[in-house]
Amino acid sequence: MKMSYQFDRKRVDRLMRESGVVVVMNKDHVKKPEDMIVTMQEVYRAGYVAEVTFRIEENILREGMQELVKIRAAAPREKPMVLGVGSVINPRELHAAIEMGFDMIVAPANVMGGYGEGVEFVKICQQHGVFSAPAIFSPTEMQYFIERPDGLEPDAIKIFPARSHGPKGLGDLLAPFVRDRHKGRIIMPTGAVDYETGPQYQDAIRKRGFFPVLGMSSPLALIDKEKKPGDPDCVRRSLAEFRAKFQGSASGQ
Repeated sequence: MKMSYQFDRKRVDRLMRESGVVVVMNKDHVKKPEDMIVTMQEVYRAGYVAEVTFRIEENILREGMQELVKIRAAAPREKPMVLGVGSVINPRELHAAIEMGFDMIVAPANVMGGYGEGVEFVKICQQHGVFSAPAIFSPTEMQYFIERPDGLEPDAIKIFPARSHGPKGLGDLLAPFVRDRHKGRIIMPTGAVDYETGPQYQDAIRKRGFFPVLGMSSPLALIDKEKKPGDPDCVRRSLAEFRAKFQGSASGQ
């Protein structure tokens, strides 16, 4: 990783809001480092934020990042590139993700597990200037992360699995936390979110005063269908097809 690169959580926050969509890649989309490099570049060119996951072999992530950090460093100032990683489930993966140079780290639950409180994940990310997005499922978990007197609140809250709540249930989950101080906080539903359900999640989140950013693999559906991971044409066609189908809610993407 180039030492001249400056991590900036506020920059990631801005790009997340501009994108409105985080494109999530799993083992079906990335079989080798070249697949990861091609797909993350095409997602970036399409105007979305890319997130690989630790469901992909770690050696593939490491090799792919050696090239991607160079591409990110060379990105024009007016169009920065975000390198995100998700499915981080323990402290070792967290530190590996930071070491590899990811800008954004997303987790499906308490990354620290039996090693410490969930807030330690946020603290470690903040210390390295990395954007953090831990997942919650219950009101208790939501309160734990956003009602803190120590300033260790995450940059975004992931809702996982969103499928279990659905748009209405997610709106009900957020309702007790409607406060001016939480207005505009990024909420990222993930799990069975696609171009059809996405606008419903956006509306449910905006109704409560929060800001929706949708986490989904749906933009890469053609790769699953055609079995062509890393194929530039397939990736571009898949992203274009998704954009044509996905009509964000009336308030925009």
